[in-house]
Amino acid sequence: MADRSQQIIGLPPGASEETAGEDAKKYGTSNPVVRRLLDRLLHRLRLATSECTGTFVDVGVGEGLALEAIGLQAAMLIGVEYRADKLAQAVARVPHLNGVQADAGLLPFRDRSVDLVTCIEVLEHLTAPERAVAELARICGGRTVISVPWEPFFRLGNLARGKDIRRIGNNPEHIGQFTPGKLRRLLGASFNDVEVHRCFPWLIAVASDPRV
Repeated sequence: MADRSQQIIGLPPGASEETAGEDAKKYGTSNPVVRRLLDRLLHRLRLATSECTGTFVDVGVGEGLALEAIGLQAAMLIGVEYRADKLAQAVARVPHLNGVQADAGLLPFRDRSVDLVTCIEVLEHLTAPERAVAELARICGGRTVISVPWEPFFRLGNLARGKDIRRIGNNPEHIGQFTPGKLRRLLGASFNDVEVHRCFPWLIAVASDPRV
């Protein structure tokens, strides 16, 4: 049997172990354009996850702000996060949330044990997103909903508002870039059924029927 510990992804080189407060800046923005785009993204995610009544796992829950905004009702609500400081804030923020500190490449759940899995703006931060996707597929017993920045539009939006100019609009923690085709190919390696929807400047994918 293969050593599953080799699937651990960890943080990108140079990334801080403690970053609580970053999510609050994004989701609490006062920029009216960014606020409108975020609200649309959260609305689309809310629609994609509204039918879950069983076990729900959010991988990369961060500080729980997206999960709080979605307002999902589930029999069992679990948030997975690598950074302990963010996880503590998520548990304090979201009622009935069970927090689990774990790596996206090594999720502590049985095969096909989760009715709905979400992974919201996480894959672009990972050095090996294919490992995370394989784990999402392994634990998925129903649907997996994923969102990532849609490039190059996300970077162009940052440039337009004077953000990350020296990096040509790229967030320093975004080490992966996704187009609709690239996201579909990534998910298609682990899921038989993949739908990719455009929600400018993000992509939302709904995947089911895992291959593993």
